[in-house]
Amino acid sequence: MICLQGGAEFGADCFAMDAALVQEAHRRGRTGPIVISALAGAPGREYDTANNNGIRHFSAIVESLTSDHEPLSVVAAPDARADSAGALAALESASIIVLPGGSPSRLLSALQDFGIDALLRQFLRDGGLLMGASAGAMVLCERTWLPDRGRIADGLGLVPHALVLPHWSPDGLSRLASFGGAGTGITVLGLPEQSGVMVENTDSGTTFTAHGARESTIVEANGPTHAVRVGDCLTLPARIGP
Repeated sequence: MICLQGGAEFGADCFAMDAALVQEAHRRGRTGPIVISALAGAPGREYDTANNNGIRHFSAIVESLTSDHEPLSVVAAPDARADSAGALAALESASIIVLPGGSPSRLLSALQDFGIDALLRQFLRDGGLLMGASAGAMVLCERTWLPDRGRIADGLGLVPHALVLPHWSPDGLSRLASFGGAGTGITVLGLPEQSGVMVENTDSGTTFTAHGARESTIVEANGPTHAVRVGDCLTLPARIGP
């Protein structure tokens, strides 16, 4: 399961959405910590501030939940740009990995340069839960928009055939078109702030369940546009071939 969010993460309207991730980790019998890694931020103050905001947010969620399970701890990973071995060890131990927003270019480079992209793929195969907000959501998809580089690029592909437009507004698609569009066969996920979708991939297709403050907009490749209300889900059939 991957949770993609549109930005303004760790706000009040994200509480129920992120609590659902924690409850799913309990359901799966996960006992490792919730690990925040704000690699979309610059090293130093930006990295530390985003991590601390995430720790406060998820700690409040953990404290609010009544469960027979041992409460999950919440920690920040060391900055991989300064301590790659420490970062990888922290992320490997996680039940939930959280990638906050910032620069998608900076985040994508860090994930690829330090082998975290491969770690995330194995983490999901092993039943881990992954949350990305804004830049964090963008780079997890097959295609990602890199505004500072003026182009569309390959993302990590953990959400296939998709591209996220965070901080969603109706002019997002026109701005995307000015960069050459999402690409052939790519579904665009328009995610408002403090809102998002839980993504579950199966052999039959991909299901998007809307959470948070506002409905999410899903624009199928060469197909219709769906307004998915909070609590509703949309399943798109699996694609065959490229």
